Amino acid sequence: MIGRVFSRNFTRTYKHSLNSHTIQESIIRSEYAVRGAIAMKAMEIERQMETGTKFGFDKITHLNIGNPQDLGQKPISFNREVLASCLVDDPERNRMIYSSDAVDRADHYLSHINHRAAGAYSDSTGIRVVMREVKDFIEKRDGVEVNEDNIYLTNGASEGITYMLRLLIKDENDGIMIPIPQYPIYSALITRFNGKQVPYYLDEETGWRMTYEELEKAYFEATAKGVNVKALTLINPGNPTGQVMSQEDLEKVIKFAHEKRIFLLADEVYQKNIYVDKEFCSVRKALHGLGAPYSNDVELASFHSLSKGLLGECGLRGGYMELHNVNEFAHAMAYKSKAVGLCSNIIGQIGVGLLVNPPTEESVSKEVYDLYKKEEQTIFDGLKHRANLITEKLNNIEGVSCNQVEGAMYAFPKIQLPRAYCHLANTLGIQPDLKYCLDILEKTGIMIVPGSGFGQEEGTFHFRITNLVNCSLEMERALDMIGEFTEDIMSQYRYKGVETVKLPHEPILDSEYQTI
Repeated sequence: MIGRVFSRNFTRTYKHSLNSHTIQESIIRSEYAVRGAIAMKAMEIERQMETGTKFGFDKITHLNIGNPQDLGQKPISFNREVLASCLVDDPERNRMIYSSDAVDRADHYLSHINHRAAGAYSDSTGIRVVMREVKDFIEKRDGVEVNEDNIYLTNGASEGITYMLRLLIKDENDGIMIPIPQYPIYSALITRFNGKQVPYYLDEETGWRMTYEELEKAYFEATAKGVNVKALTLINPGNPTGQVMSQEDLEKVIKFAHEKRIFLLADEVYQKNIYVDKEFCSVRKALHGLGAPYSNDVELASFHSLSKGLLGECGLRGGYMELHNVNEFAHAMAYKSKAVGLCSNIIGQIGVGLLVNPPTEESVSKEVYDLYKKEEQTIFDGLKHRANLITEKLNNIEGVSCNQVEGAMYAFPKIQLPRAYCHLANTLGIQPDLKYCLDILEKTGIMIVPGSGFGQEEGTFHFRITNLVNCSLEMERALDMIGEFTEDIMSQYRYKGVETVKLPHEPILDSEYQTI
């Protein structure tokens, strides 16, 4: 894993009471690759560009993080009109600017919160009418019955994940099973809460599939070391791997959880982003389909967010968590955890309502509905085209292989780096795939994230790249630059013996940082 921490080699003074000797060790040890060394280096380059330093590129291309609107994706008009009408509670004025349907939807929300969209708290678990919309959404999607009191509106899915991991990890002996590769919020939070990571490896050769055999292997290896395995996390569609799990795969996971009596955490924020002939199946639906005893016994927390999907409203920080088969005491503790933060932000909560209750032909005018569907389809078509483009282009680069991007917003290609290049990276004290990503950033301005930040099979190297550049031509150009850079690396280091490799004059990372 990749991380950078402040050097401990300095003299402690009175005015530095908060330092690397006094900050909680678990905070120092936790890592978050998508905003780690690569992001810090990019910020340094951008500061230098602002002061007139010239590079071989005009701007940084952020292919490191799922942030669609930062890369040109336009927001859905109807949703923004509703949010604007909520912030300025003046229906007569708003109808002169926005569609009547949007103003009516805003009034629908405002009437349930005393017409205070941004200036007052809601209940800790959320705005009740939005919670009911989430309930209706899950019931319609999965054919199940949902208790709205099991729903928590959160500041993005990340907040719900944080709450659950904090509840699940009682002490340092508690373990959480996470897929490898994984989204690094899980490893970071498990470390922060002093738990144990229990990695289970996805099978790259079969399109990053999860197997029952690997789950068993990971579980027994952990328990043999005395780890108390409390929960299993799955991400569907996958991040960073982009695979889509079948209902059959999910049923195997559910049976495993039931057999081992462990909690399931279902990260399902990319459920609208599926680009192949597969349908999304939620864990809730698969659990219901299996029937008793599984549907009555297996404990589940599911997460969704309006940051991802087709809305890409990352900055609104809206999401929800649904708990299922969780006992009353655990519910009370979840509520207490949520209540400490009072409530998630109101505009984000309303955004969740718009996520789960979009306009329909029956609810809005034909003009509003047609525009909504056109904007949504345009976003989806662009994501699908670029997903296919990434798969095709990366597989044409020497030394790079990439599974088909079935869903989500990412690809996780494998790269075979020359031995001499790896030796140079090791001599510098960093992972070879981190060096590759830092080098490509400095040469081209393209930000991608090393696979070592997500976890990978020992002896392999990967990187994660997003398919979010809104202009397909710009995406194609970025992929071509990655190809040219990689071919240069292969050509330069392929036949070079490690004894001939010379260190660069300056280290890649600032000297005040160290890698861990």
